Amino acid sequence: MQVIVYAEDLSGRRDDGYYTKPSISEALDIFFADQASPNFTNSEGEDALSRADAEVMFDQEKRVTFYNADGEKVVISLDPTASS
Repeated sequence: MQVIVYAEDLSGRRDDGYYTKPSISEALDIFFADQASPNFTNSEGEDALSRADAEVMFDQEKRVTFYNADGEKVVISLDPTASS
């Protein structure tokens, strides 16, 4: 399984990231490694999202969307072009 990661950059550089990772676990490692930097289900930062919940969402929908503490959107989806 391969996943596609889109990570929005609102820093002013407008350097949005598009890349692939070999698994959902490796993709989530990037965004959930620092417990001091929470992730949320909405851009307002009202509903915290745990890594476990993100994994469940991905397992169900083959896609998960969340926002970091800066309101930057992250989308991780199954890569339909990758062979299993």
